[in-house]
Amino acid sequence: MKILFVNEYSSSRPVSGAEYSTQALAEALKAEMFTPGWKKNQPGQALSPLWFNNPLYYLYSAWQIYRVVKWEKIDLIHVHGKYILPGAVIAGWLTDKPVVTTVRDFKFLCPLALCFTHGQDKCSFNYFVGHEIAEYRQRYGGGSSFSLILAKLWQYQLKWWLNRCQQVVCVSPQLAQIYRENGVKRVEVIYNLPPSAKGRSVFGRKKVILSIGKLSFGKGTDTILAAAKLLPQYQFIFAGQLNPSLRPVFPKNCRYLGKISHEAALKLYPKAGVFVINSRWPEPLSRAGLEALSFGLPIVASNRGGNRELVANNGLLVDPENPVQIAA
Repeated sequence: MKILFVNEYSSSRPVSGAEYSTQALAEALKAEMFTPGWKKNQPGQALSPLWFNNPLYYLYSAWQIYRVVKWEKIDLIHVHGKYILPGAVIAGWLTDKPVVTTVRDFKFLCPLALCFTHGQDKCSFNYFVGHEIAEYRQRYGGGSSFSLILAKLWQYQLKWWLNRCQQVVCVSPQLAQIYRENGVKRVEVIYNLPPSAKGRSVFGRKKVILSIGKLSFGKGTDTILAAAKLLPQYQFIFAGQLNPSLRPVFPKNCRYLGKISHEAALKLYPKAGVFVINSRWPEPLSRAGLEALSFGLPIVASNRGGNRELVANNGLLVDPENPVQIAA
C-alpha cells in the first residue's frame, strides 16, 4: 500500500510539535521524502494561516494532491495538518481514495480552545461569544470580536470537512473523547510515535528542572515560576517562544533561553534531572514529554488531557494551579 502524507507545514518551518511527529513517523516507515524546489531557497517571511485557510488554497492543494495521487498511484491519503484537509478530501473524492486525518489539537472544534481549558465538554457558539472572546482579548490582546466570531464560524466548515474523512485519528484517549463528544465521527486512538531511546541516557544534574515549549498562560508557566520561588536550591531552565498571555518575572534561579531550534532543545534533556509540563488546557499528547521520556527523565505533569498517558511510575501528576504540588 502506498500512503501519501500531507501537511501545509514542514519540519523546516514548524509551528508545533505536529511537524516533528509527522517527520518522525515518515522516517520510521522509511518513507520517501519530497521537498518542493522553493524550499531550497533562503527562508523568507512566514505567511499568515489566512493564506492556507481559504477556498482558493483548498482548490489549489486539491489539484496538487490529485496530481501526486495519480502520478504515484497512491492508495490512501493521510492528512497531518488542518488547512490542507479540505483539499485532501476533494482529491480523495476525485480519485476515489480514502482519507485519514490525524488530529493533535482542538482547531477543528474551537479556534481558541479556552472552553476546554475551563473544563467544558463541548464548545458551543454561545459560550465562545459569551466567555472565550473576552478572556482571549484580555489575555492575548489580539483580534477583534468580529474577527474571532468569523474564526469560529469558519471552524465549523473545517469540522465539516473532518467528518468527510473515512477515519479520524487522535493521539490520546483524552483527545479522542473530546472529539467524540463534539460530534466527530469514526474516531480512533493511535499515539504519536515515541522518539527512539537508542543511545540516549541522562547524566544530568539532579537539581536542574527543564521546561521546553511555549511560555504562556495555557501552558501554566506562571505556576512553574511560582514553584521555582519555592525551590531556590534548584535551577529552572525554560526554552520556547514567549506568548503575549504571559509577562514573566523570572526568579534568580531561572534561566530563559528564548525560542530555540529543535536540535538545540534535544541537547538540553541530558543536562536536566526533571522535566515539567504544566498545561492548563487538556494537553493532547506532548511531543516534548515524549522526548523527555526517551532520555529517561522523570516528569512532573499537570493532570490534564494526554499528560496522564505520560506519567505512571516515572513521575508525578499535579494540579496546574498549585505551585506547592509542583515543588514537592
